[in-house]
Amino acid sequence: MSPYSRPFTGKLANGSLVSFKVDCKGLSLGVIQMVDVRVAPSPPAFEDYEQEVFDRIRSEMTLDGLKDDPVFRSFRELYWTFGMDPTKLRVSSEALLRRILVGQNLWRVNSVVDVGNLASVVHKLPIGLTDLSKIVGKLSVRTAKKGELFRRIGGEALECRGREIVLADEEKIVCFGYATHDSDITRVTDHSNEVLMLIYGSARTSEDEMNRASTTTLDMIERWLDCRVTGRRLFRS
Repeated sequence: MSPYSRPFTGKLANGSLVSFKVDCKGLSLGVIQMVDVRVAPSPPAFEDYEQEVFDRIRSEMTLDGLKDDPVFRSFRELYWTFGMDPTKLRVSSEALLRRILVGQNLWRVNSVVDVGNLASVVHKLPIGLTDLSKIVGKLSVRTAKKGELFRRIGGEALECRGREIVLADEEKIVCFGYATHDSDITRVTDHSNEVLMLIYGSARTSEDEMNRASTTTLDMIERWLDCRVTGRRLFRS
């Protein structure tokens, strides 16, 4: 059975949550909904586990090898299609792996963000996080509007050129790129109670690969987060 087979309950139960409004076939977005989330600092045991994962990654991968990795090449091709330079604007999973491979640790944010980041570097697919209470209506993968403003977490506002691929709700951009920057408006904070964890797949990411990434992510959620998973689903363009 697919890890994405559990239907949503509660707020997302009615209708399709995600639509694709870009001319690009085969994109995937895996959505995991968590409720009753208790956001807290990650415990020391998680940090020990994280270092074990880092050691394994550093023994198996090299920084130079990322250039030819088929997963990241597929996302770079996608970004070029939408007029985005992937050498300057990387998908989040590649950016995180680059930090690890040059000997750095990942940022310590909170339990939810830390788990999402670690799951992402394990399966290499970018993960986005959003506070469900800040989402208006349904989500869509679309091109940005010319002049549309987006404020990323911890950064200044970006003015879109009208070509970039983004994830948006019915009022605003939720994630710039696919996926590079999450929105400061919808970021997960200590007060977040309902969270969407979004796993992004390129046109070359198979359904089996998305399912394996979901399994990895769900295992980490179950092990390290205090929450209830109330639904998960895979959307494809």
